[in-house]
Amino acid sequence: MADNRHKVVKHFRFTETEAKTLRKFAKMYGMTDSDYMRFLLSQKPEDYPEIRQMLSELINEVNHIGNNINQIARKNNAGFYKRDDMESLRSYMRKLILSVREVEKKIGSNKGS
Repeated sequence: MADNRHKVVKHFRFTETEAKTLRKFAKMYGMTDSDYMRFLLSQKPEDYPEIRQMLSELINEVNHIGNNINQIARKNNAGFYKRDDMESLRSYMRKLILSVREVEKKIGSNKGS
């Protein structure tokens, strides 16, 4: 049977702010600083359900926008292009950009937290 006790000791240097942040998050999850550091090391991005949910929503939004863009392209190719269609396309692109930025902001806020 493997010995799973933690035998290796590492010493890290933190700024006061970093140490407070580490302590805050460890305490929030009911862990020691060491336990929280081990938890962070064992995690992968796909382990976070919030990120999976945000990415799923973003993919759905991109699919819907893609369908709308295809409809506009078909109308344009058939000679039914209208100025309103171009405005719709711009609106969808703005919505896509905002959705991507929102996800980036939320995911970015988890980095180093």
